[in-house]
Amino acid sequence: MPHETIPVTLNERPEARSETVIDLPAHLPLPRRSRWVAASADFIEGLRGERTGDPLMLLADIFASAADADLVCVIGPPGVDSGVGDGFVVHAAHGSATRPLDGLAFPVAGSLCGRAMATGRPVLVGREEREAAGPESLLILGSTLVVPLGKAGETGPPAVVLTASRPSGAPPFTAVDLDSAVDFARLAYAGRHLERSSTDRARLAVLTDRDRIARELHDRVIQRVFAVGLAVRALGGMTADPVFRRRLADQVGALDAVIADLRTAIFGLSTQADPDRHGLRRSIVDLLDEVGPLFAHPPRVVFSGAIDLLVSTSLADDVVAVVREGLTNVVRHSGTREAEVRVSVAAHILTVEIGDTGVGLTGASRRSGVANLAVRAERWQGMVSLRDRAPRGAELRWTARVSDASAETSR
Repeated sequence: MPHETIPVTLNERPEARSETVIDLPAHLPLPRRSRWVAASADFIEGLRGERTGDPLMLLADIFASAADADLVCVIGPPGVDSGVGDGFVVHAAHGSATRPLDGLAFPVAGSLCGRAMATGRPVLVGREEREAAGPESLLILGSTLVVPLGKAGETGPPAVVLTASRPSGAPPFTAVDLDSAVDFARLAYAGRHLERSSTDRARLAVLTDRDRIARELHDRVIQRVFAVGLAVRALGGMTADPVFRRRLADQVGALDAVIADLRTAIFGLSTQADPDRHGLRRSIVDLLDEVGPLFAHPPRVVFSGAIDLLVSTSLADDVVAVVREGLTNVVRHSGTREAEVRVSVAAHILTVEIGDTGVGLTGASRRSGVANLAVRAERWQGMVSLRDRAPRGAELRWTARVSDASAETSR
């Protein structure tokens, strides 16, 4: 299935971003990310509806469908009466080669699954890599996702690890697939946690409804708004009246802002469904809630790229500090109470942009506020700049390299 996502802005040229979508026919297949959202909703619905059968088998079946994988296994500590000891056991498997894997046991030490459960971090095994050894290697056909559901030592349902593998020669999994699988695992783990208590079934219903709303917003509303924006922009090219063309361009910008707000709302629904989720996106959203009363309108935020997957904890701390200081400077020096924040990751570079509609750069006092930000940027081989922007206001731009953070995530 071809990958499809919605562009961040309507004014971006199609060739400028690999994920830009121009053609919007009604028969478009469900985007991959939406397929993962639908899978998490299906799993939670299965738990909420007291579906018969093993819930771990249900988890394996739905994960296999979402990942388009030939082999999916659910691995975790053995049961009390299993007689296996302290190793791992395959509790459920889905695929053509599952029969010899049911009940397969292997040691935790040195295993990919053990690493994933101990650290809470996913692992992406390349097509030609063979990191697994011993019995665990039977779970690896080729390109493989290893995703923890929970973390060892946490309270709640027993932690397990999901593996999804494709044979050599099949299209390999990507970082986007891994990010989507992690989101699925978080929601699935939240569903298992809530399912343990019958008194929380009403909350499960709300969680499922939020998933449905997020899917509807992504699959229908955003695409329709984007199509209207393209049509309005095309009308601008059909008129010679510069005033009318400018007014149409303003409307495209307004629709652009609507798309950004919808994307933020979709992410907000996801974080409400999983309140224990900790990542850079969640930290920035929490920060905006904290500083929101300082502004006439809460600052708008736009995310782009696999931010939570690629940014390390130490870099995330610096990014949150940069956003906090940037917004504080807007309140102190810009003469306005309106701002927007953009955070993106592309080509191993994380970029933070904070714009306002104030008086612009009015003197040394405004520039002196970026000294601390420059120190943080140098720590990550990045840079910081502050400039006027049209038609009014100023824009702070801060960058950092994330290659080290990416390597840390994949360990």
